[in-house]
Amino acid sequence: MNQIIVVDKPYGLTSSYVVKKLKKLFGAKKAGHSGTLDPLATGVLVVYFDDMTKLIPFVDEGIKKYQVKILLGLETDTLDISGKITNLSKIKDYSAVDFNKTISNFIGEYVYAPPIYSAIKIKGIPSYTYARDGVNVQLPEKKSIIEKIQIIESGLSTLNLKVTSSKGTYIRALARDIGLSLGSYGTVSKLRRLSTGKFNINAANNYNSLIKGDSPTFINLKNIFLWVEIDSKIYSKLLNEKNYKKVDLAVFLRDFPYSERILLFKDDTPIIIAINKFNHLSSYISSEIKFFSKKN
Repeated sequence: MNQIIVVDKPYGLTSSYVVKKLKKLFGAKKAGHSGTLDPLATGVLVVYFDDMTKLIPFVDEGIKKYQVKILLGLETDTLDISGKITNLSKIKDYSAVDFNKTISNFIGEYVYAPPIYSAIKIKGIPSYTYARDGVNVQLPEKKSIIEKIQIIESGLSTLNLKVTSSKGTYIRALARDIGLSLGSYGTVSKLRRLSTGKFNINAANNYNSLIKGDSPTFINLKNIFLWVEIDSKIYSKLLNEKNYKKVDLAVFLRDFPYSERILLFKDDTPIIIAINKFNHLSSYISSEIKFFSKKN
Protein backbone atom coordinates (compact mmCIF):
# COMPACT_ATOMS: atom_id res chain seq x y z
CA MET A 1 0.00 0.00 0.00
CA ASN A 2 2.73 2.48 -0.97
CA GLN A 3 0.44 5.29 -2.09
CA ILE A 4 -0.36 8.97 -1.64
CA ILE A 5 -3.91 10.26 -1.78
CA VAL A 6 -5.46 13.71 -1.65
CA VAL A 7 -8.82 13.92 0.13
CA ASP A 8 -11.28 16.72 0.63
CA LYS A 9 -11.49 16.74 4.42
CA PRO A 10 -15.06 17.24 5.61
CA TYR A 11 -16.19 19.80 8.17
CA GLY A 12 -16.08 18.68 11.78
CA LEU A 13 -13.50 15.91 11.50
CA THR A 14 -9.92 16.13 12.73
CA SER A 15 -7.11 15.41 10.29
CA SER A 16 -5.90 12.51 12.45
CA TYR A 17 -9.36 10.93 12.44
CA VAL A 18 -9.50 11.03 8.64
CA VAL A 19 -6.03 9.46 8.40
CA LYS A 20 -6.94 6.63 10.80
CA LYS A 21 -10.14 5.84 8.91
CA LEU A 22 -8.33 5.75 5.55
CA LYS A 23 -5.51 3.66 6.98
CA LYS A 24 -8.03 1.04 8.07
CA LEU A 25 -10.01 1.31 4.83
CA PHE A 26 -6.97 0.62 2.63
CA GLY A 27 -5.35 -1.88 4.98
CA ALA A 28 -2.14 0.11 5.34
CA LYS A 29 0.40 -0.60 8.06
CA LYS A 30 1.40 3.05 8.45
CA ALA A 31 -0.21 6.34 7.55
CA GLY A 32 0.56 10.00 8.00
CA HIS A 33 -0.45 13.39 6.69
CA SER A 34 1.10 16.76 6.00
CA GLY A 35 -0.44 20.12 6.86
CA THR A 36 -2.99 19.66 9.64
CA LEU A 37 -6.44 21.17 9.09
CA ASP A 38 -8.62 22.28 12.00
CA PRO A 39 -11.93 20.39 12.47
CA LEU A 40 -13.75 23.51 11.25
CA ALA A 41 -11.70 23.60 8.04
CA THR A 42 -12.35 21.62 4.87
CA GLY A 43 -10.32 20.96 1.77
CA VAL A 44 -7.00 19.50 0.68
CA LEU A 45 -5.47 16.97 3.05
CA VAL A 46 -2.59 14.87 1.72
CA VAL A 47 -2.35 11.37 3.22
CA TYR A 48 0.66 9.07 2.85
CA PHE A 49 0.61 5.30 3.33
CA ASP A 50 3.35 2.84 4.35
CA ASP A 51 6.74 3.62 2.72
CA MET A 52 5.37 6.83 1.23
CA THR A 53 5.32 8.32 4.74
CA LYS A 54 9.09 8.71 4.32
CA LEU A 55 8.37 11.36 1.70
CA ILE A 56 6.49 13.72 4.01
CA PRO A 57 9.55 15.84 4.98
CA PHE A 58 10.66 16.06 1.35
CA VAL A 59 7.47 17.00 -0.51
CA ASP A 60 7.32 20.69 -1.38
CA GLU A 61 4.14 22.18 0.09
CA GLY A 62 5.61 25.63 0.59
CA ILE A 63 2.78 27.57 -1.06
CA LYS A 64 -0.80 27.15 0.12
CA LYS A 65 -4.09 28.64 -1.01
CA TYR A 66 -7.14 29.13 1.17
CA GLN A 67 -10.61 30.56 0.95
CA VAL A 68 -11.67 32.10 4.23
CA LYS A 69 -14.81 33.83 5.41
CA ILE A 70 -14.16 36.29 8.23
CA LEU A 71 -16.93 37.37 10.57
CA LEU A 72 -16.27 40.94 11.70
CA GLY A 73 -17.29 42.49 15.01
CA LEU A 74 -16.34 39.62 17.29
CA GLU A 75 -13.37 37.58 18.43
CA THR A 76 -13.29 34.17 20.12
CA ASP A 77 -10.67 32.37 22.20
CA THR A 78 -10.05 29.89 19.34
CA LEU A 79 -10.20 32.64 16.66
CA ASP A 80 -12.98 30.74 14.89
CA ILE A 81 -16.69 30.29 15.50
CA SER A 82 -16.17 27.10 17.51
CA GLY A 83 -14.82 29.11 20.44
CA LYS A 84 -16.17 31.31 23.19
CA ILE A 85 -16.67 34.99 22.41
CA THR A 86 -14.03 37.12 24.10
CA ASN A 87 -14.48 40.51 22.40
CA LEU A 88 -17.30 42.33 20.63
CA SER A 89 -17.43 45.58 18.71
CA LYS A 90 -20.06 47.54 16.84
CA ILE A 91 -20.44 46.74 13.15
CA LYS A 92 -18.98 49.49 11.01
CA ASP A 93 -19.96 50.46 7.49
CA TYR A 94 -16.72 49.65 5.66
CA SER A 95 -16.13 50.72 2.09
CA ALA A 96 -14.24 48.82 -0.61
CA VAL A 97 -11.42 51.33 -0.11
CA ASP A 98 -11.25 50.45 3.60
CA PHE A 99 -10.99 46.75 2.85
CA ASN A 100 -8.46 47.10 0.03
CA LYS A 101 -6.22 49.44 2.01
CA THR A 102 -6.23 47.12 5.03
CA ILE A 103 -5.64 43.96 3.00
CA SER A 104 -2.71 45.50 1.12
CA ASN A 105 -0.86 46.03 4.41
CA PHE A 106 -0.63 42.26 4.94
CA ILE A 107 1.09 41.45 1.65
CA GLY A 108 4.71 40.41 2.13
CA GLU A 109 6.33 39.32 5.39
CA TYR A 110 3.69 38.64 8.01
CA VAL A 111 4.79 38.64 11.67
CA TYR A 112 2.09 37.41 13.99
CA ALA A 113 1.21 35.85 17.33
CA PRO A 114 0.03 32.25 16.75
CA PRO A 115 -3.35 31.15 18.14
CA ILE A 116 -3.09 29.64 21.62
CA TYR A 117 -5.41 26.94 20.31
CA SER A 118 -2.79 25.41 18.02
CA ALA A 119 -0.52 22.36 17.84
CA ILE A 120 2.60 24.40 18.63
CA LYS A 121 4.37 22.58 21.45
CA ILE A 122 5.63 24.12 24.67
CA LYS A 123 7.82 21.76 26.71
CA GLY A 124 6.56 18.92 24.53
CA ILE A 125 2.88 19.69 25.12
CA PRO A 126 0.60 21.20 22.41
CA SER A 127 -0.45 24.72 23.33
CA TYR A 128 -4.14 23.86 22.88
CA THR A 129 -3.79 21.54 25.91
CA TYR A 130 -2.72 24.48 28.05
CA ALA A 131 -5.55 26.59 26.63
CA ARG A 132 -8.19 23.95 27.41
CA ASP A 133 -6.85 23.70 30.97
CA GLY A 134 -7.08 27.47 31.38
CA VAL A 135 -3.30 27.93 31.59
CA ASN A 136 -2.07 31.16 30.02
CA VAL A 137 1.09 30.59 27.98
CA GLN A 138 3.02 32.94 25.73
CA LEU A 139 3.80 31.66 22.24
CA PRO A 140 6.75 33.16 20.35
CA GLU A 141 6.00 35.27 17.28
CA LYS A 142 5.99 33.55 13.91
CA LYS A 143 6.88 34.79 10.45
CA SER A 144 5.44 33.80 7.11
CA ILE A 145 4.89 35.30 3.68
CA ILE A 146 1.51 36.43 2.35
CA GLU A 147 1.81 36.40 -1.43
CA LYS A 148 -1.68 37.48 -2.39
CA ILE A 149 -5.07 38.29 -0.88
CA GLN A 150 -8.09 38.59 -3.14
CA ILE A 151 -11.43 39.94 -1.93
CA ILE A 152 -14.13 37.62 -3.26
CA GLU A 153 -17.06 39.20 -1.49
CA SER A 154 -17.68 41.67 1.31
CA GLY A 155 -20.69 42.60 3.36
CA LEU A 156 -21.60 44.63 6.41
CA SER A 157 -20.13 42.08 8.82
CA THR A 158 -18.36 39.55 6.58
CA LEU A 159 -15.27 39.45 4.43
CA ASN A 160 -14.69 36.54 2.05
CA LEU A 161 -11.05 36.21 0.92
CA LYS A 162 -8.78 33.99 -1.15
CA VAL A 163 -5.31 33.88 0.43
CA THR A 164 -2.06 32.63 -1.08
CA SER A 165 0.60 32.23 1.58
CA SER A 166 3.72 30.36 2.62
CA LYS A 167 3.79 27.33 4.85
CA GLY A 168 3.37 28.23 8.51
CA THR A 169 0.61 30.81 8.11
CA TYR A 170 -2.24 30.51 10.59
CA ILE A 171 -5.28 31.84 8.76
CA ARG A 172 -7.12 32.25 12.07
CA ALA A 173 -4.39 34.66 13.21
CA LEU A 174 -4.64 36.51 9.90
CA ALA A 175 -8.41 36.90 10.34
CA ARG A 176 -7.86 38.27 13.85
CA ASP A 177 -5.24 40.76 12.69
CA ILE A 178 -7.29 41.94 9.70
CA GLY A 179 -10.20 42.58 12.05
CA LEU A 180 -7.99 44.56 14.42
CA SER A 181 -6.54 46.60 11.52
CA LEU A 182 -10.08 47.55 10.56
CA GLY A 183 -10.64 48.85 14.08
CA SER A 184 -12.84 45.91 14.95
CA TYR A 185 -12.48 42.21 15.61
CA GLY A 186 -12.41 39.23 13.27
CA THR A 187 -12.91 35.49 13.54
CA VAL A 188 -12.99 32.67 11.00
CA SER A 189 -16.46 31.37 10.17
CA LYS A 190 -15.46 29.21 7.19
CA LEU A 191 -12.08 27.96 5.99
CA ARG A 192 -11.24 25.83 2.99
CA ARG A 193 -7.78 24.84 1.78
CA LEU A 194 -7.75 24.96 -2.00
CA SER A 195 -4.21 23.74 -2.58
CA THR A 196 -0.92 22.91 -0.93
CA GLY A 197 2.14 22.71 -3.14
CA LYS A 198 1.18 20.71 -6.25
CA PHE A 199 -1.86 19.16 -4.57
CA ASN A 200 -5.10 20.80 -5.68
CA ILE A 201 -8.72 20.52 -4.55
CA ASN A 202 -9.74 19.64 -8.11
CA ALA A 203 -7.80 16.37 -7.81
CA ALA A 204 -9.06 15.55 -4.31
CA ASN A 205 -11.07 12.43 -3.52
CA ASN A 206 -14.37 12.90 -1.72
CA TYR A 207 -13.82 11.43 1.73
CA ASN A 208 -17.38 10.26 2.28
CA SER A 209 -17.46 8.60 -1.15
CA LEU A 210 -14.28 6.69 -0.33
CA ILE A 211 -15.77 5.44 2.93
CA LYS A 212 -18.84 4.25 1.00
CA GLY A 213 -16.64 2.22 -1.34
CA ASP A 214 -15.85 4.42 -4.33
CA SER A 215 -12.57 3.69 -6.10
CA PRO A 216 -9.74 6.01 -5.00
CA THR A 217 -7.51 8.06 -7.28
CA PHE A 218 -3.94 7.99 -6.02
CA ILE A 219 -1.14 10.44 -6.80
CA ASN A 220 1.44 9.55 -9.43
CA LEU A 221 4.84 10.28 -7.88
CA LYS A 222 6.18 11.29 -11.27
CA ASN A 223 3.81 14.25 -11.20
CA ILE A 224 5.31 15.73 -8.03
CA PHE A 225 9.00 14.86 -8.36
CA LEU A 226 11.61 15.02 -11.06
CA TRP A 227 12.41 11.35 -11.57
CA VAL A 228 15.42 9.44 -12.87
CA GLU A 229 15.47 5.78 -13.90
CA ILE A 230 18.47 3.78 -12.66
CA ASP A 231 19.58 0.21 -13.38
CA SER A 232 20.51 -2.62 -11.04
CA LYS A 233 24.21 -1.83 -11.31
CA ILE A 234 23.82 1.75 -10.08
CA TYR A 235 21.38 0.64 -7.39
CA SER A 236 23.87 -1.93 -6.06
CA LYS A 237 26.60 0.69 -5.88
CA LEU A 238 24.33 3.11 -4.02
CA LEU A 239 23.47 0.41 -1.50
CA ASN A 240 27.13 0.31 -0.56
CA GLU A 241 27.23 4.02 0.27
CA LYS A 242 27.84 4.39 4.00
CA ASN A 243 27.13 8.09 4.49
CA TYR A 244 23.59 8.69 3.28
CA LYS A 245 23.73 12.39 4.14
CA LYS A 246 26.65 13.19 1.90
CA VAL A 247 26.51 11.14 -1.28
CA ASP A 248 27.99 12.29 -4.60
CA LEU A 249 25.17 11.29 -6.91
CA ALA A 250 26.91 12.94 -9.86
CA VAL A 251 29.33 9.99 -9.81
CA PHE A 252 26.46 7.59 -10.40
CA LEU A 253 24.27 9.59 -12.78
CA ARG A 254 25.63 10.42 -16.22
CA ASP A 255 23.20 13.30 -16.79
CA PHE A 256 22.75 14.79 -13.35
CA PRO A 257 19.42 16.65 -13.03
CA TYR A 258 19.96 20.03 -11.40
CA SER A 259 16.94 19.92 -9.13
CA GLU A 260 16.65 20.20 -5.37
CA ARG A 261 14.57 17.02 -5.09
CA ILE A 262 14.63 13.94 -7.31
CA LEU A 263 13.26 10.42 -7.14
CA LEU A 264 15.33 7.50 -8.38
CA PHE A 265 13.24 4.74 -9.95
CA LYS A 266 14.17 1.16 -10.82
CA ASP A 267 11.81 -0.96 -12.92
CA ASP A 268 9.21 1.78 -12.53
CA THR A 269 9.36 1.48 -8.73
CA PRO A 270 10.54 4.37 -6.50
CA ILE A 271 13.81 3.37 -4.85
CA ILE A 272 15.46 6.49 -3.43
CA ILE A 273 14.49 10.07 -2.59
CA ALA A 274 17.42 12.45 -2.97
CA ILE A 275 17.73 15.99 -1.65
CA ASN A 276 20.47 17.74 -3.58
CA LYS A 277 22.60 20.62 -2.28
CA PHE A 278 24.07 23.38 -4.44
CA ASN A 279 26.38 26.30 -3.64
CA HIS A 280 25.70 29.97 -4.34
CA LEU A 281 26.97 29.50 -7.91
CA SER A 282 24.44 26.67 -8.46
CA SER A 283 27.21 24.10 -8.59
CA TYR A 284 26.28 20.69 -7.22
CA ILE A 285 27.81 19.76 -3.84
CA SER A 286 26.27 16.51 -2.60
CA SER A 287 23.02 14.70 -1.85
CA GLU A 288 21.15 13.33 1.12
CA ILE A 289 19.50 10.07 0.08
CA LYS A 290 16.84 7.94 1.72
CA PHE A 291 15.88 4.44 0.60
CA PHE A 292 12.29 3.25 0.49
CA SER A 293 13.33 -0.26 1.48
CA LYS A 294 13.77 -1.31 5.10
CA LYS A 295 17.49 -0.71 4.72
CA ASN A 296 17.13 2.58 6.54
